[in-house]
Amino acid sequence: MIRLLIFPLLFALHIGNANELTANVNYKKQNEQENKITLLTNIESKIYESFTQSLRLQDNIPLLNLSIELEEVSSTDEQEIIIYWRSYLQFYASIYFLKTSQREAAKNEVDKGISWLNEIQTKNSEEYALLSMLQGFSIQFKWTEARSIADEAKNNALKAIELDSTNLRAHYVYASNNYYSLGKSNSTKEVEKHLQKAITLPAQKVANNRLPSWGKEESFEVLVKLYIEKEEWELAKKYYQEGITEFPNSYTINQLAEKLVGK
Repeated sequence: MIRLLIFPLLFALHIGNANELTANVNYKKQNEQENKITLLTNIESKIYESFTQSLRLQDNIPLLNLSIELEEVSSTDEQEIIIYWRSYLQFYASIYFLKTSQREAAKNEVDKGISWLNEIQTKNSEEYALLSMLQGFSIQFKWTEARSIADEAKNNALKAIELDSTNLRAHYVYASNNYYSLGKSNSTKEVEKHLQKAITLPAQKVANNRLPSWGKEESFEVLVKLYIEKEEWELAKKYYQEGITEFPNSYTINQLAEKLVGK
């Protein structure tokens, strides 16, 4: 009789252990999902805040810590959005190292972001736009490859526009790469056209604090710079005023004011 009782008991223990294991796995998945949701909420602002904090401290720890957090949730669903933000963070990590005179580290950081985005097999407009921006930024570290990288960046920006002509970041990046990376011999009309388009588009079609909203402030900045260089002062002042009205705390737009004094 005792022997007969042992088997049901062992079976019950086995089922109990299995249920406990399943519960632990489910809890871990739920916990990872909650961490991901929390981390991705306002992630664009978090990345920029980490960048400014790193500059203030003269230490990349804030950026590095956020990068580690993003990496830790990269095994969850929605791989593409995690890759996007990890790559976007690499852009700011590269700027940080560039500003602290560490060019090799800056090159390595932006190259990581490019590599991760290239791993996405089927890219959407946002991913192509970010990839193009990172490629354009990387040219300063690879002058011997400048032309081929510039061509690839241009093609990726055009793919971003083709996939979504209402994506302001696609238009901004196409114009920005032409303005900064490809030299002033390029048609300023082309740059002007895409910047003019970008500033008319919404930062997001539907408000979502997990998705990108950058690009419009930067578009105003480049557009004003373009008109200053062309000495088209009325247009420069017009778009400066529009830009500063929409982005009153923008350092990059505000610093252009002195060039417009007396014009």
